Amino acid sequence: MRQDNDMRALGRLCGALVLSSGALLTQCGPAETAPPGTSAPALRLPADVARVMGDNCTSCHASTPRFGAPMALVTYADTQRAAVTQPTQRVWQLLGSRTHDARRPMPPSGLLDAPSLGVLDAWVAAGAPPCSGTNCEGPPITPDPGPVLRPLPCQATNRFVAHGTAAGSEFHVPTNAGNLNKCFAFRSPFTRPTQATAFGPVIDDARVLHHLILFSTDTPQRDGEVFDCDGRLPRDARFVTGWAPGGQGSVLPPDVGMEMPATDGWFILQIHYWNIAGIADADDASGIQLCATEELRPHAAAISTLGSLDIDIPPRSTDHAVTGRCTPTAREPIHILGSGPHMHRLGTSLRTEVLRGGDAARMDMLVNVDSFSFDSQTSYPSELVVMPGDVLRTTCRYRNTTTSRVFFGERTEDEMCFNFVLAWPAGALSNAAGASGRRCIDRSQ
Repeated sequence: MRQDNDMRALGRLCGALVLSSGALLTQCGPAETAPPGTSAPALRLPADVARVMGDNCTSCHASTPRFGAPMALVTYADTQRAAVTQPTQRVWQLLGSRTHDARRPMPPSGLLDAPSLGVLDAWVAAGAPPCSGTNCEGPPITPDPGPVLRPLPCQATNRFVAHGTAAGSEFHVPTNAGNLNKCFAFRSPFTRPTQATAFGPVIDDARVLHHLILFSTDTPQRDGEVFDCDGRLPRDARFVTGWAPGGQGSVLPPDVGMEMPATDGWFILQIHYWNIAGIADADDASGIQLCATEELRPHAAAISTLGSLDIDIPPRSTDHAVTGRCTPTAREPIHILGSGPHMHRLGTSLRTEVLRGGDAARMDMLVNVDSFSFDSQTSYPSELVVMPGDVLRTTCRYRNTTTSRVFFGERTEDEMCFNFVLAWPAGALSNAAGASGRRCIDRSQ
């Protein structure tokens, strides 16, 4: 399934469903028997179940699944098939456990609300029957047409499209790729000081695209090189922007622009592919596009990295905490525009607090993600102002169900504890040791 690369407004994607408290599953008996001499009707989902799945699941689990979803959840037959990830279970059985899994919630945007969970729990407890009687009165699930992306607020001549490979060629995602992180390096095209004012994704093959991250670096790369990202990102790689399912891109305030590297700098586009369904014809040219201007805005912004590198998660630990502090050296107010928390698959929550004057008793919350999902990472807007003398404290929590210790690293099997914070003035949110890389991670932590 191919998505048009034009930017169009992104509709809801795996969003939260709001049902009345009385929306409960009723009359879930066996399917009605067709009269003699007639064809049996196609089995259908109960109306309430169809409503929950249609509003929460089918943007990813569509007739042709998108964003790495391994199966469709559109018809009753879809729920009765063997699960791709656990063939010993039917899809409806796996649905019963995944919808309660705070570690890997389904949908990735977070656990469903109580009425929606009640509908699915009752249906699963009854053995996942088809609809019967008045519970067939709701319409079948209408296949979701896919993401419709919001246009960027700039003319085509001011757009910079960062596709995955040189000359816009496509990258073939192997059938057995499963979880794959690929990096695509290219030289910055900007010959004069330039700012970006808006960002958005270019979604090509939505069946296998999971998420995108655009980095900048001063470390020389080979233009057009494609390489495995795990463990190979340069140490000075700076987060520029990213996208995951549910994201709509970002538009900066009219007086703020994000600094871009000049021609002696480089971009690295990291694309996370998820081809667990084994799609054979996945050829992708997804990427990031942005609005760029040489008419510099008054406030230059940049992404700064907060968090910790000191990660050592014991095996079989259920609530391991890692804390990192940031003491900016800036002697002027720092205006924060947003946060992008980032951990890997063991991460369960992340929060960053602003300790006013370094005093924990006087604290403002910058961001608090109490149910982190690696499969649905997003940004959170902010209007906080960090003053000289303030300290930012980031705490990441992990659940390690494996028998091995897990340390910091670029691989998905390793872990991270980062909060990518957009702020102006550019570089103000950093300490002395991390100024060149836009980092603010105190050495003592």
